[in-house]
Amino acid sequence: MRGLLIALVVIVAVLVGIDFAARWVAEDRVGVALQSSLALPQSPDVEIRGFPFLTQALDGTYDDVGLSAPGIRYGELRDLTLTADLSGVSLPLENLVNGQVREIPARQVTAAARVNPTDLARLLDVGDLTIEPLTEADLERLRSEAEADDSGASGSSEALADVDPASSVRLTSSTTVQGQQVQVAVIASFRLSGGRITLSARDIRAEGGEGAAGQVAASALRARLSGFSTSVDPGELPFSISATELRAEDGVLVVSGTARDVDLLARPGS
Repeated sequence: MRGLLIALVVIVAVLVGIDFAARWVAEDRVGVALQSSLALPQSPDVEIRGFPFLTQALDGTYDDVGLSAPGIRYGELRDLTLTADLSGVSLPLENLVNGQVREIPARQVTAAARVNPTDLARLLDVGDLTIEPLTEADLERLRSEAEADDSGASGSSEALADVDPASSVRLTSSTTVQGQQVQVAVIASFRLSGGRITLSARDIRAEGGEGAAGQVAASALRARLSGFSTSVDPGELPFSISATELRAEDGVLVVSGTARDVDLLARPGS
């Protein structure tokens, strides 16, 4: 009896090992096909979810697939990180076996492209840039500081009056004011319109600026406020996805959209 039990455990372990090995091969071949078709700088990470894999492979349909691809150039952006969730993916087993993956139809693709802060820093022509979320509590504190400081070194409460924290971020960067390196904080609102990402600077202040020196720095900085505004065309996302949503998440701007009935290997514009 014990020998039979051991044999069953061994058989199950072998089958699970075969299942995982087959999954790895399929993910690798899909990744290579996507890299070649979309001219990606490296093979994307592909994850075929669900267990067991072999029953999905025999059917040729996968209902839950994820992929991640960094370093993509699109439109005016040079370093997008793309993540996507796919459903209803069709890929016959024979194509995986012989490596002839020429098309990958998918019923639905939901993709999100993360805009790297270095890309925004380049477009804004600043040396460095960090992006932080903005809460209502943050805004109230900034408005209070501005109202209490009539020198203007703590920003303008008027400029922050109608800022919506859900569509705004806090940008921090360094710039030169009168020969001195100054750390600045910019409150900027963002929106997606006509497929373009628009970043509008609303208020700027010198970090730690106070007294007469802070007032001089603030005055000089306000003349540069528009320099922290930009309009970016991310281009059409892979898989013919048009951008429909823009949000701030984990220190980056994320633009996303959904497409139906697409071939993952179709070249843009085809």
